[in-house]
Amino acid sequence: MTRISNLFRLQTLDSQIDLHQFRLAEIETRLGQHPELDQARAEEASARTALESVQQTLRRTEEETRRQQQRIAETDKTLYGGGVSNPKELEDLQEEAASLRRYLSVLEERQLQAMIQFEDAEKTVSGAQARREEQERNRGEEEKRLFEERAQQQSTLATLAVQREAALTEVSAEEMGKYSALRQTKRGVAVVRLEGGSCAGCGVAPSAARIDSARSGQEIIQCGNCGRILYLG
Repeated sequence: MTRISNLFRLQTLDSQIDLHQFRLAEIETRLGQHPELDQARAEEASARTALESVQQTLRRTEEETRRQQQRIAETDKTLYGGGVSNPKELEDLQEEAASLRRYLSVLEERQLQAMIQFEDAEKTVSGAQARREEQERNRGEEEKRLFEERAQQQSTLATLAVQREAALTEVSAEEMGKYSALRQTKRGVAVVRLEGGSCAGCGVAPSAARIDSARSGQEIIQCGNCGRILYLG
């Protein structure tokens, strides 16, 4: 193999390593985040808080209705118990009983509305719980897939690392210095093919002299435009 083919082999391995490391980072990020599940849990918690508030309102209206019914019962007992004979007092009691019953109707309407709201809130909680449980199932399945893929990515990276170590033995320290410097400034791509007479890195066609010099593969020839090392293999 030539000097340039050795560098191109190293570039190919490093590009593959970069891709697998990028995907591995994506997997780690995804494993650490649970946006859909977090949202489902927040929605369920909010729904349960609303249900508790409505339940308290329902209990309060039930208690108010019960007390009003008790007042009516006590008023009726006084009115019809025979203990009051004064016409004016009887009239006042009748008006009071009528007023208590009118307000009871108001309280019963409030209680009915509270019951409807409570039933609606229960349905909302039930739906939110179902969505949360579904997201938990989905998350469990996704995590299983991600763990499996992570293991595969790590295994592939381990294999590539061994291959890279072998490739490094064919590259001199001087070549490695130039290669590494280009990798840092050229978004990880230091060595590119010459495709169709043009640099695959930038698309510019090198001069005929550069192409002739690069043809042997024993001399490091760089693109006159982007500076990447040209490979004619």
